[in-house]
Amino acid sequence: MIKQYVGHILLNLTIAMFIGSLIGCMDSRVTSTEDPPGSQFRGSVKLYAEDNSFEINKNLVLVRLEGTGFETLTDTAGKWTLNLIPQGTYTIVYSKPGYSSAKRFSVRCDGKLPAIVQPMTLAQLPSYTVDELEATIKNDSLIINGKTATFANQDRRVILYFDTVLTDQQTRNSYLYTSLDMIIPSGLNSATCSIPLAQFSSLGIQKGATLFCTAFSIVRFEATAEESFLAVDPITKKTLFWNVRLPGAVATCTLPK
Repeated sequence: MIKQYVGHILLNLTIAMFIGSLIGCMDSRVTSTEDPPGSQFRGSVKLYAEDNSFEINKNLVLVRLEGTGFETLTDTAGKWTLNLIPQGTYTIVYSKPGYSSAKRFSVRCDGKLPAIVQPMTLAQLPSYTVDELEATIKNDSLIINGKTATFANQDRRVILYFDTVLTDQQTRNSYLYTSLDMIIPSGLNSATCSIPLAQFSSLGIQKGATLFCTAFSIVRFEATAEESFLAVDPITKKTLFWNVRLPGAVATCTLPK
């Protein structure tokens, strides 16, 4: 009788252990197949020096998702990774002291699969600034004179922004017209460019209006497949030039009536 009783107990324990083991396996299997809480962004950054060479050490570039707490730094090879990114569309911001800041807009993450982000190149900021600017009307043209405090043995480029209000030097994402026609020749520290007044009339700027011109030094302004040197603001639809050194010089003039 006692043997039978003990046998029943052992049988029940064996069944209970088997069922518990089965449930444990099922729980483990369910947990392992759940969707992860987010995905991964991977990318790389190159650093372009003012002497037209690429930097070997590409570390300490800050890469962050605008408007979130996600950020990381590149390693010496310029590679970076952000983990656990929720599903959504993001703007990626790149920055490093002494180099241009840049953004990559509308980067999509599905929350599940890793996303490879196109490489970004940050250019070393120009060593010069535009220190003086003058705007005058001559005949049917606006004449812009720009000057720096330094001389150089290479040509240097200046970007001009025009608007009927003062351009925001930090964002530079709202303006009526830009020009890249001012080039300071090698060995000099000043340059002049001429813009037909008809250009401003075609933009709807009224005669007699006050026109603001803001000038900045700029390097590597060319458009590239990487969008490393310029991009289009998705909100204002204006072209954004990244490799601009602040501050800029400002001049005003009144368009003839």
